Amino acid sequence: MTPDIPTVMLCGCGWLGQPLGLKLRQVPINVYGTTTRSEQLPVLAAQDIDPIEFVLDKTDVANTVYSSSLLTAFTHTDVIVVNIPPGRRHLHAPPFIAGIKQLIQHAKNKNPNINIVFVSTTSVFGEMTGDVDEDTPVSPVTASGKAHAEIEHWCLNEFPKQACVVRLAGLIDEQRHPVTALVKRPSLANGKQRVNLVHKEDVIRVLVQILTTDFNHVAGRTLHLCAPEHPTRQDYYQAAAQHKGLGTLSFTRDDGIAGHGVVAEGKIVLAQKTQQWLGFKYQYSSPYDML
Repeated sequence: MTPDIPTVMLCGCGWLGQPLGLKLRQVPINVYGTTTRSEQLPVLAAQDIDPIEFVLDKTDVANTVYSSSLLTAFTHTDVIVVNIPPGRRHLHAPPFIAGIKQLIQHAKNKNPNINIVFVSTTSVFGEMTGDVDEDTPVSPVTASGKAHAEIEHWCLNEFPKQACVVRLAGLIDEQRHPVTALVKRPSLANGKQRVNLVHKEDVIRVLVQILTTDFNHVAGRTLHLCAPEHPTRQDYYQAAAQHKGLGTLSFTRDDGIAGHGVVAEGKIVLAQKTQQWLGFKYQYSSPYDML
């Protein structure tokens, strides 16, 4: 750790956290990165990220172990970025919620001045239709959506001057793209619904901006990251499959009827308020740019 420069802890230093850590080191900012796998420790160290092994037990919070190295790191950290996925299958939300709260509380106990960035998801809007923005009340349906919504509320209410929430739309890049899984399905529904996607590089750019400027500018806020263009699922994923040489997709007809003969477009995640507040431009403003 280099003295006299800020320090960020990335709780969850994987597909998104690792390249984010690399960008932060270039600023330069000191970076701690947690990983659940011991074999990743030398990988992070080789990238000048100070690695810490940490496994959040998502079934029983009492089983989560906080090492002395992690507790010591909290005391040196200016901002903690909590980006630990709940796991999509068979999530039991209460212990996951309790675990994330415990993690943040441990950090606060060791360092009362620490700031918190909680990386959340637009799944907190559940099956809502129409436009949703940073101020729209949430309506989660899935266990993951409900867990994220509760943690968001807790963070902003417990630490209104030291926490912000960053909600991500569907996070992709050229290599990790949902169409590779969609082509394996015999048929797809909701072809007329709009896609809500954001490129990993745009997320990294915004997180670096948040972490390198005065935190008071974002404290207490809920931010959205989602590309401003929203083609239909059918148009976009057909084009994506063709672009990647994966064949064609089959979408069911007469799907998503909202009543009065109108085809439901699903929800459209708006992020203009965040864009204006932070003053940034998307490098990938259209999902077609992400192919």
